[in-house]
Amino acid sequence: MSVKLACGVGFSLALLLCIIQLATAKAPIAMPNCEDRCGDIEIPFPFGMDSKDCYFDEWFEIKCNQSRAFLNKINMELLNIYIRGKAHVKSPIMLSNCSGMETDHLLPLNLTGSPFSISDYNVFTAVGCDTRALMIDNPLQRLGCESKCLGQKDVDWRQLLPNLIKEREFSSGKYYSIADDYCNGTDCCQITIPSSLQVFNASFEAIDGNRGTRGCKLAFLAGLYAGDSWTKNDSNVQFPMVLDWMIKSNRTESSNWMIDSGLWNANYSETVDCYNYYGSSSASSKPVFGCECSYGYEGNPYINCTGSDPRNRDPRL
Repeated sequence: MSVKLACGVGFSLALLLCIIQLATAKAPIAMPNCEDRCGDIEIPFPFGMDSKDCYFDEWFEIKCNQSRAFLNKINMELLNIYIRGKAHVKSPIMLSNCSGMETDHLLPLNLTGSPFSISDYNVFTAVGCDTRALMIDNPLQRLGCESKCLGQKDVDWRQLLPNLIKEREFSSGKYYSIADDYCNGTDCCQITIPSSLQVFNASFEAIDGNRGTRGCKLAFLAGLYAGDSWTKNDSNVQFPMVLDWMIKSNRTESSNWMIDSGLWNANYSETVDCYNYYGSSSASSKPVFGCECSYGYEGNPYINCTGSDPRNRDPRL
């Protein structure tokens, strides 16, 4: 960070201006000479745009298209990034026979081999009549839920989906989440998911013969989101999905990279805190390795943390 002395003023005043600028300048979150924003979204390293010098590897490359950010490798729209190891993306929606539903980002999600995993802060939600929606279906594990209807042959997804948005007020502001008390098996159903999943490819099967093969059926994952992207008057509701991320593909490699880079000492580091953190339930969650600047410091733990006034933090993110 460079600060230029003001021209045409005395040395004492120029020095004072320098001190003020240094005190108020924001610690960098991106690599030198790299953009740190796409529209309203902050882009901290290891994420980056444009040049290979700006992002850690191809998994973290971001394409900025008309102020919308996309994770280029997996082609998912990014809503925000938290340096503590979480990110929100627009959830892929698996659907069948749903006329009028937007069809972008409907392909199965496969994060195998990447530093990303599907957070267990998400809830699996399925909508449809007399349908069994399976999130996981393999010889070792079958995970899903059943949704039945009271007489009708179809569900009006345009009317139902906005009801799944729940506003929550916290001291840090307003948040939105999937309503986990709305779907009770009639018209829609919900289940919690295991941690550290890397594949999402929901499938549907009929419960009641031919009747269950007709009508709109859809399934998606969604979690907590801070922002105003959810609006109840939007007929094409798009739900945010929470991803966990580490700088490498597993905890051991991520930890070793931080140590080898000199940014963190596993025994004690004054400026950077790194730890294994858990999802919504530590009893059932696999930990994810993440880092942040220590209390009293700011910046980016994957670049440098500098001294600062203590910050308010949201412990849920």
